[in-house]
Amino acid sequence: MIQEPKTMSPPPIDVANTDTPSKLLSQLSAALPNIENHVVINQKLSGFATHFPFQRVVSLAMDRAIKEIVSGIVRRSVCIACQTTKELVLKDYALEPDEARIYSAAHLMVASLAGSFAHVTCKEPLRTSISRYLRHFLQDLNIKSEALEQIVQLVTNDNLDLGCAAIEQAATEKAVQAIDADIAQQLLLRRDGAGSSLSQNSVSFIPQSLRPKPGQPSLSQQRVYEEFVQLPWQKQSTHTSHGLSGEVGLGSGYGPV
Repeated sequence: MIQEPKTMSPPPIDVANTDTPSKLLSQLSAALPNIENHVVINQKLSGFATHFPFQRVVSLAMDRAIKEIVSGIVRRSVCIACQTTKELVLKDYALEPDEARIYSAAHLMVASLAGSFAHVTCKEPLRTSISRYLRHFLQDLNIKSEALEQIVQLVTNDNLDLGCAAIEQAATEKAVQAIDADIAQQLLLRRDGAGSSLSQNSVSFIPQSLRPKPGQPSLSQQRVYEEFVQLPWQKQSTHTSHGLSGEVGLGSGYGPV
């Protein structure tokens, strides 16, 4: 019979040097303890799980793995998404008087881009990190090396999408906060008459057919932004993150104004 192992200390994570914004880290710290309600334990491991607090160990490995990589992934994803969104939205809506429409389009686009970037870039690093923590927590058990690797691979594959969804959702929420600040600054300049969201100099570099005109954006142009949330991968990730939002706490906060 396998004895429950003593509490093991995971490899140290230098949170101070990860450049994680304190607000983001606090949000994740408060949210991730509830991830135990969502982790998947494959039926093939049911016999093993009866002798070992497996769900708790998997949850701890997920928590540590996500926190280890989240700061860099979110920072890069938000930076790219915000820069791209700001340039396009301010161009397309340069002559739009309704600021609510500008914010709405920016939210839809930046959330989709940041979430997609985060999902793509976090998957393999997260897989590696989860596997490493699982090996660490299970290494003192009397399990053959080959069997241990099979367990690690099975658990990692079953829970990888859950971890990606948590990181993706953190990126979308951070991106919306950042784009709001960027757009607000440009709109303030426009209201004060100190500048415009699109300077005459920058307009000269845009092809005539793509330059903003009075009455734009058209309905077809507006639909481009609305359809960001209809992209196939966005639908899938939204479905996963909604499963998290109630209990894990990374709720969706990037809909239209």
